[in-house]
Amino acid sequence: MEFELAPFDLAEGYAAGIVSTDAMKEHLGVLHDDQDDLIGIYRDAAVDMVERYCGIRLGACTGLEWKAEALPSRPCLGVWPVTAVSAVSWLDSDGDTVTGDASIWRIVRRDEIAVKPGSSLPSGVAAGVTITFTAGFTDANRPAALVQAVKMFAAHLFRHRESVSSGVQAGEIPLGFRQLCSAYRMPVI
Repeated sequence: MEFELAPFDLAEGYAAGIVSTDAMKEHLGVLHDDQDDLIGIYRDAAVDMVERYCGIRLGACTGLEWKAEALPSRPCLGVWPVTAVSAVSWLDSDGDTVTGDASIWRIVRRDEIAVKPGSSLPSGVAAGVTITFTAGFTDANRPAALVQAVKMFAAHLFRHRESVSSGVQAGEIPLGFRQLCSAYRMPVI
């Protein structure tokens, strides 16, 4: 089934809530404040990279939208960890928008939802399904490996500011980004 995860903007300071500028500076061994903005840019890019690579949200994000033309019995919403379903709507055979009961949905695992036992899939779904949901880790359950991957990738960007370096042997950092992220990456089929 083809679906689209609607694009969305992250809140101001989102990445700083995952790895603070002070934590990044400590990781980089930077003692002065004159590069805080640059460090913040690289940190934000690293958070974005980890999230896209793994199909996750490192912080809580509300109002995410999954869109498809049909409603499968167990939709995979494309980003995890899903924490709540807040709305479900679709077009009926007359082309009118119908709002369903979001409370009938339960989280099965990671990004997969299903109707609760005793409930049934909505009827009359003709097209244009939209599921609005919340996903993301919190400070209490955010994987340390993914936070470290953010720090390592931001440090790489900070130290290697150009796409090509002369006279330097290039290679991936041992126990690097991919290894830290691999246990959390969503399989791409």
